[in-house]
Amino acid sequence: NDLSSEFICIFLVMENNEEFCKRYFTVRFSDCDYNSRVKLSSLFRFMEESAVADAEENGYGLRQLIRSGYTLVLSRQKLRLTHQPLEGERLSVETWTKSIDGKVALKDFSFKDSQGNALAQATTSWLLISLKTGKAVDFSECPFPIFVSPNREALTEKLDLLLPESSGREVYTRVARYSDLDLNMHVNHCRYVEWCMDVFDLEELKSRQLRSIQMNYLSQIPFGEETKLIRFDNSRNHALICGVSATNPDIVRFQARIGFSQ
Repeated sequence: NDLSSEFICIFLVMENNEEFCKRYFTVRFSDCDYNSRVKLSSLFRFMEESAVADAEENGYGLRQLIRSGYTLVLSRQKLRLTHQPLEGERLSVETWTKSIDGKVALKDFSFKDSQGNALAQATTSWLLISLKTGKAVDFSECPFPIFVSPNREALTEKLDLLLPESSGREVYTRVARYSDLDLNMHVNHCRYVEWCMDVFDLEELKSRQLRSIQMNYLSQIPFGEETKLIRFDNSRNHALICGVSATNPDIVRFQARIGFSQ
Protein backbone atom coordinates (compact mmCIF):
# COMPACT_ATOMS: atom_id res chain seq x y z
CA ASN A 1 0.00 0.00 0.00
CA ASP A 2 3.02 2.32 0.31
CA LEU A 3 3.43 4.11 -3.02
CA SER A 4 6.98 5.10 -2.07
CA SER A 5 8.00 1.44 -2.11
CA GLU A 6 9.01 -0.76 -5.00
CA PHE A 7 7.25 -4.03 -5.56
CA ILE A 8 9.61 -6.94 -5.00
CA CYS A 9 7.52 -9.40 -6.98
CA ILE A 10 9.37 -11.16 -9.79
CA PHE A 11 7.65 -13.49 -12.20
CA LEU A 12 9.23 -15.79 -14.75
CA VAL A 13 6.53 -16.05 -17.41
CA MET A 14 6.11 -18.47 -20.30
CA GLU A 15 3.89 -17.37 -23.21
CA ASN A 16 3.81 -19.05 -26.63
CA ASN A 17 6.98 -20.97 -25.71
CA GLU A 18 8.76 -17.71 -24.97
CA GLU A 19 10.25 -16.91 -21.58
CA PHE A 20 10.50 -13.47 -20.01
CA CYS A 21 10.99 -11.93 -16.59
CA LYS A 22 8.33 -9.53 -15.31
CA ARG A 23 8.99 -7.14 -12.44
CA TYR A 24 6.82 -4.42 -10.89
CA PHE A 25 7.83 -0.93 -9.79
CA THR A 26 6.19 2.16 -8.34
CA VAL A 27 7.59 5.52 -9.44
CA ARG A 28 8.89 7.07 -6.22
CA PHE A 29 9.60 10.68 -5.33
CA SER A 30 13.35 10.02 -5.67
CA ASP A 31 12.82 8.60 -9.19
CA CYS A 32 11.37 11.87 -10.53
CA ASP A 33 12.65 15.12 -11.97
CA TYR A 34 11.50 18.68 -11.19
CA ASN A 35 8.36 18.05 -13.25
CA SER A 36 7.26 15.00 -11.18
CA ARG A 37 8.00 12.75 -14.17
CA VAL A 38 10.26 9.73 -13.95
CA LYS A 39 13.86 10.46 -14.91
CA LEU A 40 15.48 8.57 -17.78
CA SER A 41 18.14 7.34 -15.37
CA SER A 42 15.40 5.83 -13.19
CA LEU A 43 13.95 3.95 -16.16
CA PHE A 44 17.45 2.67 -16.92
CA ARG A 45 17.75 1.57 -13.28
CA PHE A 46 14.44 -0.32 -13.58
CA MET A 47 15.88 -2.04 -16.65
CA GLU A 48 19.12 -2.85 -14.84
CA GLU A 49 17.30 -4.37 -11.86
CA SER A 50 15.00 -6.35 -14.16
CA ALA A 51 17.98 -7.71 -16.10
CA VAL A 52 19.70 -8.71 -12.85
CA ALA A 53 16.50 -10.43 -11.67
CA ASP A 54 16.15 -12.25 -14.99
CA ALA A 55 19.74 -13.51 -14.82
CA GLU A 56 19.32 -14.62 -11.21
CA GLU A 57 16.08 -16.45 -11.97
CA ASN A 58 17.77 -18.26 -14.86
CA GLY A 59 20.81 -19.31 -12.83
CA TYR A 60 23.50 -17.02 -14.22
CA GLY A 61 23.49 -14.08 -11.82
CA LEU A 62 26.49 -11.81 -11.39
CA ARG A 63 28.06 -13.76 -8.52
CA GLN A 64 27.57 -17.11 -10.26
CA LEU A 65 29.21 -15.74 -13.39
CA ILE A 66 32.12 -14.23 -11.46
CA ARG A 67 32.77 -17.53 -9.68
CA SER A 68 32.93 -19.11 -13.14
CA GLY A 69 35.41 -16.50 -14.40
CA TYR A 70 33.05 -14.30 -16.42
CA THR A 71 30.89 -11.22 -16.17
CA LEU A 72 28.27 -9.53 -18.35
CA VAL A 73 28.78 -5.94 -19.50
CA LEU A 74 26.19 -3.64 -21.04
CA SER A 75 27.62 -2.07 -24.20
CA ARG A 76 24.69 -0.23 -25.83
CA GLN A 77 21.04 0.51 -25.18
CA LYS A 78 18.15 2.47 -26.63
CA LEU A 79 14.86 3.42 -25.01
CA ARG A 80 11.84 4.97 -26.73
CA LEU A 81 9.15 6.67 -24.66
CA THR A 82 5.43 6.52 -25.35
CA HIS A 83 4.51 8.09 -22.02
CA GLN A 84 6.79 9.44 -19.29
CA PRO A 85 5.26 8.15 -16.01
CA LEU A 86 4.47 10.44 -13.09
CA GLU A 87 5.22 10.02 -9.40
CA GLY A 88 3.02 7.32 -7.88
CA GLU A 89 2.36 5.47 -11.14
CA ARG A 90 2.76 1.71 -11.01
CA LEU A 91 4.39 -0.05 -13.91
CA SER A 92 5.74 -3.41 -14.98
CA VAL A 93 8.95 -4.19 -16.84
CA GLU A 94 9.23 -7.33 -18.96
CA THR A 95 12.63 -8.44 -20.25
CA TRP A 96 13.91 -11.30 -22.38
CA THR A 97 16.94 -12.27 -24.49
CA LYS A 98 15.91 -12.05 -28.14
CA SER A 99 19.13 -13.18 -29.84
CA ILE A 100 22.72 -14.26 -29.35
CA ASP A 101 25.18 -13.82 -32.21
CA GLY A 102 28.79 -14.60 -31.43
CA LYS A 103 30.03 -12.12 -28.83
CA VAL A 104 26.81 -10.09 -28.66
CA ALA A 105 23.56 -10.86 -26.84
CA LEU A 106 20.52 -8.64 -27.45
CA LYS A 107 18.04 -8.18 -24.61
CA ASP A 108 14.76 -6.27 -24.95
CA PHE A 109 12.47 -4.56 -22.44
CA SER A 110 8.81 -3.58 -22.44
CA PHE A 111 7.33 -1.06 -19.97
CA LYS A 112 3.57 -1.11 -19.31
CA ASP A 113 1.28 0.75 -16.93
CA SER A 114 -1.08 -0.96 -14.47
CA GLN A 115 -3.75 -1.26 -17.21
CA GLY A 116 -1.32 -2.92 -19.62
CA ASN A 117 -0.80 0.13 -21.85
CA ALA A 118 2.64 0.62 -23.41
CA LEU A 119 4.88 3.18 -21.70
CA ALA A 120 8.26 2.53 -23.28
CA GLN A 121 10.26 -0.01 -25.26
CA ALA A 122 13.99 -0.68 -25.15
CA THR A 123 16.69 -2.85 -26.66
CA THR A 124 20.15 -3.50 -25.23
CA SER A 125 23.43 -5.10 -26.26
CA TRP A 126 25.53 -7.18 -23.86
CA LEU A 127 29.03 -8.66 -23.94
CA LEU A 128 30.36 -11.69 -22.07
CA ILE A 129 33.72 -10.70 -20.58
CA SER A 130 36.42 -13.15 -19.49
CA LEU A 131 37.86 -12.08 -16.13
CA LYS A 132 41.18 -13.71 -17.10
CA THR A 133 41.73 -11.59 -20.20
CA GLY A 134 39.34 -8.66 -19.68
CA LYS A 135 38.11 -9.18 -23.24
CA ALA A 136 34.78 -10.13 -24.78
CA VAL A 137 34.40 -13.79 -25.68
CA ASP A 138 31.90 -15.79 -27.69
CA PHE A 139 28.72 -16.60 -25.80
CA SER A 140 29.31 -20.26 -26.59
CA GLU A 141 31.86 -20.10 -23.73
CA CYS A 142 29.18 -19.09 -21.23
CA PRO A 143 29.03 -21.77 -18.51
CA PHE A 144 25.26 -21.26 -18.13
CA PRO A 145 22.51 -21.75 -20.73
CA ILE A 146 20.69 -18.56 -21.79
CA PHE A 147 17.11 -18.98 -22.97
CA VAL A 148 16.40 -17.05 -26.21
CA SER A 149 13.01 -15.83 -27.43
CA PRO A 150 13.72 -15.12 -31.12
CA ASN A 151 10.15 -14.29 -32.15
CA ARG A 152 9.61 -11.33 -29.84
CA GLU A 153 11.24 -7.91 -29.90
CA ALA A 154 10.48 -4.51 -28.40
CA LEU A 155 12.59 -2.40 -30.78
CA THR A 156 13.95 -3.40 -34.17
CA GLU A 157 16.67 -0.75 -34.44
CA LYS A 158 20.33 -1.68 -34.64
CA LEU A 159 22.51 0.14 -32.13
CA ASP A 160 25.31 1.55 -34.26
CA LEU A 161 28.06 3.99 -33.36
CA LEU A 162 26.90 7.60 -33.12
CA LEU A 163 29.02 9.82 -35.34
CA PRO A 164 28.92 13.62 -34.94
CA GLU A 165 27.62 15.59 -37.91
CA SER A 166 28.78 18.98 -36.67
CA SER A 167 31.45 20.54 -34.51
CA GLY A 168 30.97 20.12 -30.78
CA ARG A 169 31.33 22.36 -27.77
CA GLU A 170 32.36 21.49 -24.24
CA VAL A 171 29.49 22.04 -21.78
CA TYR A 172 31.07 20.97 -18.50
CA THR A 173 33.54 18.55 -16.90
CA ARG A 174 32.64 15.73 -14.51
CA VAL A 175 34.89 13.81 -12.10
CA ALA A 176 33.91 10.24 -11.20
CA ARG A 177 33.27 10.03 -7.46
CA TYR A 178 32.03 7.50 -4.91
CA SER A 179 28.33 7.99 -5.72
CA ASP A 180 28.96 7.22 -9.40
CA LEU A 181 30.52 3.77 -8.91
CA ASP A 182 28.90 0.34 -8.97
CA LEU A 183 30.01 -3.18 -8.03
CA ASN A 184 32.50 -3.25 -10.88
CA MET A 185 34.35 -0.21 -9.49
CA HIS A 186 33.58 2.02 -12.45
CA VAL A 187 30.85 4.53 -13.26
CA ASN A 188 27.44 2.87 -13.43
CA HIS A 189 25.67 3.19 -16.78
CA CYS A 190 22.67 4.92 -15.19
CA ARG A 191 24.94 7.73 -14.00
CA TYR A 192 26.03 8.43 -17.58
CA VAL A 193 22.41 9.23 -18.38
CA GLU A 194 22.29 11.79 -15.57
CA TRP A 195 25.54 13.34 -16.76
CA CYS A 196 24.07 13.67 -20.26
CA MET A 197 20.82 15.21 -19.06
CA ASP A 198 22.83 17.78 -17.09
CA VAL A 199 24.10 19.08 -20.44
CA PHE A 200 20.70 20.70 -21.08
CA ASP A 201 19.43 23.83 -19.37
CA LEU A 202 15.97 23.78 -17.83
CA GLU A 203 14.42 26.14 -20.37
CA GLU A 204 15.28 23.78 -23.20
CA LEU A 205 13.90 20.77 -21.33
CA LYS A 206 10.71 22.64 -20.43
CA SER A 207 10.07 23.46 -24.08
CA ARG A 208 10.86 19.99 -25.50
CA GLN A 209 9.35 16.60 -24.76
CA LEU A 210 11.72 13.65 -24.39
CA ARG A 211 11.13 10.91 -26.93
CA SER A 212 14.14 8.58 -26.91
CA ILE A 213 17.69 8.00 -25.76
CA GLN A 214 20.48 5.78 -27.03
CA MET A 215 23.63 5.21 -24.99
CA ASN A 216 26.83 3.60 -26.28
CA TYR A 217 29.38 2.63 -23.60
CA LEU A 218 32.81 2.53 -25.20
CA SER A 219 35.28 2.40 -22.29
CA GLN A 220 34.98 2.28 -18.53
CA ILE A 221 35.44 5.35 -16.33
CA PRO A 222 37.26 4.59 -13.06
CA PHE A 223 37.20 6.53 -9.81
CA GLY A 224 38.82 9.97 -10.07
CA GLU A 225 38.71 10.06 -13.87
CA GLU A 226 37.84 13.44 -15.36
CA THR A 227 35.44 13.46 -18.31
CA LYS A 228 34.45 16.32 -20.60
CA LEU A 229 30.83 16.44 -21.79
CA ILE A 230 30.73 17.56 -25.43
CA ARG A 231 27.46 18.42 -27.16
CA PHE A 232 26.83 18.19 -30.91
CA ASP A 233 23.57 19.60 -32.32
CA ASN A 234 23.23 17.15 -35.18
CA SER A 235 19.57 17.75 -36.05
CA ARG A 236 16.51 19.73 -35.02
CA ASN A 237 15.01 16.90 -32.99
CA HIS A 238 18.13 15.18 -31.69
CA ALA A 239 21.13 16.12 -29.59
CA LEU A 240 24.35 14.11 -29.69
CA ILE A 241 26.53 14.08 -26.56
CA CYS A 242 29.93 12.48 -26.04
CA GLY A 243 31.93 11.90 -22.89
CA VAL A 244 35.62 12.38 -23.65
CA SER A 245 38.64 11.80 -21.46
CA ALA A 246 39.90 15.15 -20.15
CA THR A 247 43.52 13.94 -20.30
CA ASN A 248 43.30 12.32 -23.74
CA PRO A 249 40.62 13.75 -26.06
CA ASP A 250 41.09 10.81 -28.45
CA ILE A 251 39.47 8.51 -25.88
CA VAL A 252 35.67 8.62 -26.13
CA ARG A 253 34.15 7.08 -23.01
CA PHE A 254 30.50 7.11 -24.10
CA GLN A 255 28.05 8.47 -26.68
CA ALA A 256 24.43 9.51 -26.25
CA ARG A 257 21.74 10.47 -28.76
CA ILE A 258 18.71 12.08 -27.14
CA GLY A 259 15.57 12.57 -29.18
CA PHE A 260 12.77 15.09 -28.66
CA SER A 261 9.25 15.12 -30.06
CA GLN A 262 9.63 18.75 -31.13
